[in-house]
Amino acid sequence: MMIFPTYRLTFGSPLHIGERGVGLEETRVHVPADTLFSALCSVWRELYDVEALRRDVLDWFTEDEGGSEPFFLSSAFPFAGSVRFFPKPLAWLNVTDKAFKRVRFVSESIFTDLVSGQTPTFSEADCVNGKTVWVTAEDKKKLAGWMDETTDDIVLWRRDVVPRVTLDRITSASELWHLGEMKFSAGVGLWFAVAFHQGHGETLRSKFEACLRVLGDTGLGGERGTGHGLFISDYAGEEALPDVAEPNRFVTLAPLCPKDTGQLTALTNEAASYDLLPRRGWVTSPEAKNLRRKMVWMFAEGSVLTGNPEPRAGGLVNVKPDVCPHDVWRYGYAFPVGMTSS
Repeated sequence: MMIFPTYRLTFGSPLHIGERGVGLEETRVHVPADTLFSALCSVWRELYDVEALRRDVLDWFTEDEGGSEPFFLSSAFPFAGSVRFFPKPLAWLNVTDKAFKRVRFVSESIFTDLVSGQTPTFSEADCVNGKTVWVTAEDKKKLAGWMDETTDDIVLWRRDVVPRVTLDRITSASELWHLGEMKFSAGVGLWFAVAFHQGHGETLRSKFEACLRVLGDTGLGGERGTGHGLFISDYAGEEALPDVAEPNRFVTLAPLCPKDTGQLTALTNEAASYDLLPRRGWVTSPEAKNLRRKMVWMFAEGSVLTGNPEPRAGGLVNVKPDVCPHDVWRYGYAFPVGMTSS
């Protein structure tokens, strides 16, 4: 059984995490690991200075041959009460119901069955939150407190599109635009797991948790200047992730960027099933604020890839714009959960 320190984020304001789409209207439900890593590094720099960020974190990823990285992150996925949700594994599950395509997340009990080679019988009636989350009958009982009587659906989060107005600085002409924001119901938030390297001691973990607390006060994601993304973080303890005895492939719980073509080939043989997503964004350092990072394609969370879960695949990718005075690193390590074929 794999046991990892787990943290829970409870949001006191709407969350905006950029998604593919037009303008700022689209937003994700979850926070990808690379977004979380970048945000933590920005706070690390503010709290402890640039040299401390390099010494404590970045140099171990970029200069070491592997095995001494200070920590690895999963993406932050939803939870509701005691029920955790995981990305839907992108394996061939032989589910013909068209409603299955709408499912984005599955409950932990269903995820455990799927990685163990079992395929629970899918029914649209077992889906909640706009038919985007697949749960069991037992999970539904635990989630009954979030039942919306007007829709007869269990509503854990919702996406709102809010109109905004911007004014031209010269002419004062107004222009309407829209912002997508995620709002979580009371008792619902995001969880993520961390694999700390024991060789770095408790000091590194203390700094990590301090940065997480500060990040909660300054905001995560976009539109932080308007109060978005504020949260309270809680250490949920050492929690288990699903595990199988003899995995022949794995599901990644974090976006993954292979470190070289050899690793890419090993990850994508005929048993793999995956989705690719482009990762973009802006540089936020004082020296290069508002420069566009270079785009990189990554395997999405839930991708089923081949090879052994450990040593974990991936690496940091330098997405430094040409005119930027310093390196800009995109986190791209797998957070693997072993999976066996059905």
